[in-house]
Amino acid sequence: MSRITAVTLTAVTSPRSGITCGHIIVQLATDVDGLVGIGEMSDFQHLPMYHIDVRGLEATLTDILVGRDPMESSSIAATMDRAFPSAESLYDKASLIRCGVDLAIWDLRGKLLDANVSELLGGRSRARLPIAYPIFRQQTESDVESNLEVMELRLQDGMSRFRVYVGRNLELDRRFLMLARDRFGDRIEIKSLDFSNLLDARAAAGFIARTAELGYEFVEAPARSGDLAGLRFVRERTLVPVSEHAVGPRSALDLVTSGAVDVLNVGLFVLGGITGALRTISVAEAAGVACLMGTTQELSIGTAAAAHVGTCVAGPMHASDPVGPLLYQRDVVESPVLYEDSDLVPPEGPGLGLAISDDALAAASDDLTWRGAQLATIVDRTGEQRA
Repeated sequence: MSRITAVTLTAVTSPRSGITCGHIIVQLATDVDGLVGIGEMSDFQHLPMYHIDVRGLEATLTDILVGRDPMESSSIAATMDRAFPSAESLYDKASLIRCGVDLAIWDLRGKLLDANVSELLGGRSRARLPIAYPIFRQQTESDVESNLEVMELRLQDGMSRFRVYVGRNLELDRRFLMLARDRFGDRIEIKSLDFSNLLDARAAAGFIARTAELGYEFVEAPARSGDLAGLRFVRERTLVPVSEHAVGPRSALDLVTSGAVDVLNVGLFVLGGITGALRTISVAEAAGVACLMGTTQELSIGTAAAAHVGTCVAGPMHASDPVGPLLYQRDVVESPVLYEDSDLVPPEGPGLGLAISDDALAAASDDLTWRGAQLATIVDRTGEQRA
């Protein structure tokens, strides 16, 4: 029997796309030959606009976890659910906390058993996780050409599948989609248009009707948050498949039983980690609904966890979204996760298959802060100042 002997939380920041995102790296020490499990509380730079007390959280988690056997993961997950209950919100900070601890527990279990997390999940159904690179929203005229340049650069790297954010300036969005299809033709695959709940269902359906001939697989969040009737309206009116984030098993059940979605977006960050994601995926599998792995754009630790889950799902898995290591300018592991063409390669080795780099962790260590943040930046994540 092993025991957790210490909890260490390290706040880190990493720039991407003109903004700096804050994360917390979790390290759970044990009494087994210095064995340490690692996890990640990913990307706190979302609304609501407050940060947690890192040292206070570390003391709380120490009280909860020290002395526990990491192999008793169900009991630990139940304790974490009670201590940090889900608000069933897309960027619920309690879910980020649960996720970081949950990933570290899975990592520890794999290391104790000398097994990869994929093996703990029952083995891979697919060797790699197909992914789509994000194209951020068009808000000014200059964004159209700069985003076309992003597509061109990614094509040169062998990445041909994209997810396009829309909903701030629909005319610019449409122009971008037309120019992208005209310039790149069948060289690109547009996985989805991501409305991010910015528009009501009628406005989203109208835009879909004006652009469907440009070719994309499905649309994401094309109604206000929580509007199941709106999602169903878009799905039935446009005949274009619809996906939406599940914020918990109950949310997943409501989405599939109401006929609102064709695809469930399963994000470890909003579901409290691998354990919570498995509960939601079971709902999708029972309903015969496909999934995709969502993201808040994690560093390599969180991205590796998504890769393990996504490759082990037995049911249909659409191209997914975790590309944080391609966006961020620094990471905290010895070897970041690997992308080949439009695929994410799950790491091999015990646990999550990654090791912390002490030097990289020290270089990235920084206080979490909202100083200088603008509301429009937080919502659209481009980091550019808008008039």
